[in-house]
Formats: sequence, structure tokens, C-alpha cells
Amino acid sequence: MIAPLFPKTLRYPVIAFLVLSLALVTASYNFSLRSGLDRLARSGSVVVAQSADRLIAQLESYRELTDLMSRHPQVAALIENRSTVPRTSEFLLRIALTTGAKEIHTLDAEGKVLASSTFDDNAQIIGTDWSQRADVMAAKTRRMGVFHSADVYGRRSYYFARSVLADDGQPQGYVVVKVNMDELEAEWRIDENVVTFFDDAGIGFVSNRLAVALMRDETIAQVPPTAFDYPLALVTTFPEYEIHHAGGHALWQFQDAAEMPKRALVISQDVPLIEMTARAFMDAEPALSDARLLAALTAAMLSLFGLGVAIFVQSRARLADRLRLEEEANSQLEARVAKRNAQLQKAQDDLIHASKLTALGQMSAGISHELNQPLSAIQNYAENAKKLIELGRDPDARENLTLISEQTQRMGRIIHNLRGFARKETEPLERVNVADVLEASLGLAAQRAVSEGIVFKVDTITDAWVDAGHVRLQQVIVNLLSNAMDALGDSAVKEISVSLTRRRGQVQLVIADTGPGLADIDRAFEPFYTTKEIGASKGMGLGLSISYGIIGSFGGLISVENLEGSGAAFTVTLPALTLQEAEE
Repeated sequence: MIAPLFPKTLRYPVIAFLVLSLALVTASYNFSLRSGLDRLARSGSVVVAQSADRLIAQLESYRELTDLMSRHPQVAALIENRSTVPRTSEFLLRIALTTGAKEIHTLDAEGKVLASSTFDDNAQIIGTDWSQRADVMAAKTRRMGVFHSADVYGRRSYYFARSVLADDGQPQGYVVVKVNMDELEAEWRIDENVVTFFDDAGIGFVSNRLAVALMRDETIAQVPPTAFDYPLALVTTFPEYEIHHAGGHALWQFQDAAEMPKRALVISQDVPLIEMTARAFMDAEPALSDARLLAALTAAMLSLFGLGVAIFVQSRARLADRLRLEEEANSQLEARVAKRNAQLQKAQDDLIHASKLTALGQMSAGISHELNQPLSAIQNYAENAKKLIELGRDPDARENLTLISEQTQRMGRIIHNLRGFARKETEPLERVNVADVLEASLGLAAQRAVSEGIVFKVDTITDAWVDAGHVRLQQVIVNLLSNAMDALGDSAVKEISVSLTRRRGQVQLVIADTGPGLADIDRAFEPFYTTKEIGASKGMGLGLSISYGIIGSFGGLISVENLEGSGAAFTVTLPALTLQEAEE
């Protein structure tokens, strides 16, 4: 089964990760936008300040010209003696041409034009009453008056007015200097950002974009456009916009305005010297693009991280499934192995028992003869005891009965050893004295040895304690004795040497015969390997193999070697127990 992308246990962590990712993307967007707009605002403030300073610097020379002309003697002479008007007009023209002023006018104390630098319109302008204009009214209070207007052609002009003071300090006339704003704006057209100066009527009077000039923003207007000398037919509506707040700033979004950025951060600054407000329309699209880019990068990084986590989780899930399947397979294999081991153990136990029975079959004739002797003696002793009782010889009869008891004890020992050897041992290892086991085994093999003329030469010790199984150890010894007797066959010398010793923490049992030895000694402990003739019915070639396994289960070792001259010797070595361990 294919593992799901995310386990049910990870459902809530995944949801939490998605929510956190959304929060991080939003935070990165807001942070980048705020930072970008903050930088844009600082840049806009610099742009507005520089634009205002530049405009003031451009107008400052005309302001100073107005001050200078208000104190010029020829202007004062004109006001005192009006017969000098033509000569004064020529003078004003020279000054205008020299300084770059559009026009220079001289007014009397009532605010009417006395002389002008304009030759073509001189006759028309002489006598014009400007007493109600803002600049002249300000000049009457001994201040520098300013005024701006546009003609029917859309040409915009800025005016400075200063009073000409008499000896008593009272205004006796005025000087007005007119500046052509189109010429000043020509230097601004290369600026990247839109900068416009708005008056109190909300009309853009000065701008580095010609299309924005004379546009009126009603939302910031404080007075009607009629407060200034504007031809209303030339005043257009400022482009529509919506204000949206983002990153702690107000962004103006214009609908259809070719000269305006689509989204603008507007920076405003009052310019009291010219009685206008400067506005810089800073393009906010780069800041918005940077914010979107950072948000996209953040989302991409989080997506890659999430994909990596998903792949990792999927891999872990697949690994867990694979491990689970392997564990199940291992469990099944272990179960099969355990079952097979149990079957093999049972088969081995059956083989061991069969080997015992084979040995018993080989020794059955000798054991039968061994039992017949005490049985015959018991029968004779019983008949004699009966006759002795009839004759009244009770002491002799009791002696015969004692002899009968001794013979029955002898038979009991033979049967006890035979029954112990034949049973299946299932008990764990225990403390066993090899000397006792050897004695019992020799007892089982004794009758066959006598019947076949075999001599046992035994050299043993009384205490040889080991951890083993009594019955299985006896089976090994009986098997080795039986094989030794089988090997003697027709040998001229039929001797079996049995030696039991203890040295260096080990118990060693050596059983050697005087037979022909083993032809292929390296295969002595292989299953089903035998040197006996086929059909001899003396074994299946499993005795030594089983004996090797039994001794190995005791932590010991069984080995074989051919002796010099003739015969073979089998050596059983087992770890010896100390006297204290044996007594526990």
C-alpha cells in the first residue's frame, strides 16, 4: 500500500506550517513594502526640498531685482516727475533684457501703471489699475508682494511687487517684476519624478510636466480659481485617483493619467516664500515589485522547505513500512526457523535415542547372559534352601537366602543401568561425576567384553565433576566403548585402555583400542560415515556424529587420532568443576 503524503498524526502540524508560511509570506511582503516606501518617502522628501530650493533660487534673482528697482533713483524720479515716462520705459526694457525678466512695471501710489518695459503693449497697459492685486496690496504694507496668473494662451507668470518709499517713509509708488514660468520649467523637464507646485486654489501652477500645469485638484483647494487671474477655460480637472494605505503610507492610484505613475507616493511640502505647496509624485511600483518579489522568494523557499519535509516524511513513512514488512517477514522467518529447529531437535533426540537402542541391541546378548547367571544361581540357592529347611538346617538355609539377596541386588544394578541408559534425558545440565558414569558404562559393556575376549585396562580417578547430562554422557561413553569393541574384530590383541584424568581445569577421558585404526580419520565425525561392512547391522554411521554434538553442548570437545602401530584413541575433554562448585 502506498503511504499517504502526510500521516494523520501530521495533519495538524501541516496545517500549522501552512498558516505559518502564509504569515511569513505576508510579513515579508509588508516588511519589504514598508521598507521600500520608507526609502521612497525619504527620497521624495529630498526631491521636494531640492525642487523647492531650485525654484526659490531661480526666483530669488527677480526678488532681488524688485528690491533694487524700488530703490533706483530713476524710478523715484519717474514717480515724482511723470514727464520722464518714455525714457523710464526704455530703461525698464534694458533692465528686463539684461536680467531675463519678462516685464518690469512702475506704478504710482494709487496702483496705476506709469511705465512699462513692453513697447508693443505700452499704450494699452499705461494707466491700468493694479491696486487690487495681491502683490500690490502686500507691497502697500511694505512687504514683498507676490502674485501669479496665466493669460488666455496659457502662459503662466509670476510677479514680485515692492513699494517705492518717499523721504517720509510712506509708499509713493510701486515696482512690479514679471517672470515667465515656462522658461524656468524648461530646465526641469528631464527630472524622473513628477513635481508640481499647487496654489491655494488647488491649481498646479508650476510643474516639470507641462500636461499637469493648470490642472486643479479640488480636494486640496482652499479658495476658488477666480481668486487668481486664471482663464477658467484653460483650467482642467486633476486626474481621478483613489487613496490606498499600505506599508504605513498612503498610495495614490491613478485611473487614466499618462503623466502620472500608476501608483504614487505623494510627498508634500509647504513653500511659504512663494505661497504654494510642492508635491512630488514618487512612483511606488518599484517598491511594490520588490515586495512582491521578496514575498515570492519567501514563498518559494518555504515551498522548497515544505517539499523537502514532505519528501523526508514520505521517505520515513516508506522506510517505516519497509521496516515493518521486514520485521513481519523476520518474525515469520524466525517462527519458521524456531519450528524447524524444534523439528530438528526432535529428530536429533530421536536419533540419539535410536543410537542408544542400537547400542542396547548390540549389547543385548551380553546383558541377557549377565542376567542368566544370577537367575541360575538364585534358582539353585532357592532349591538348596528349601531342602535345608526340610532337613532343619536353618543356618545353612539363611546363608542361601543371603546369597539369593546378593544375586538379586546384582540383577537390580544391571537393570538400573540399562533403564537409565535407555530413557530420554530432557533435564538441564547438572553436576555429574564422570567417574560414576564411566563405571556404569563399563558395567553395561562388561558382559560383551567377556564373551568376545576383550580386556579392559582402566586407569581412573574418583572425583571428576563436570556440568553435563548423566544419561547423554553415558550414551557417549557407551558408544565409544561399543565402537572400540567393534573395531577389535579379529585382532590378535583385544585390549581397550580407558583413562580418566583431571589437569589444568579440564577432565579428560581417553578410550583407545588395539584395532586397525581409522582409514579416513578426517571424516570420523561426519553423519552417516562408517567403516563397518554394509549389511552388518551394526549402525547407521550416526553414533560419533551424535556424540560430537552432545559433548559440544556440554562445552567440551571430542577428538580422535590413530595410534602408532595399530589402534585409534578417542579423547573427550570437558571443563572441570572446582571442588567448591561440585559441592554446591
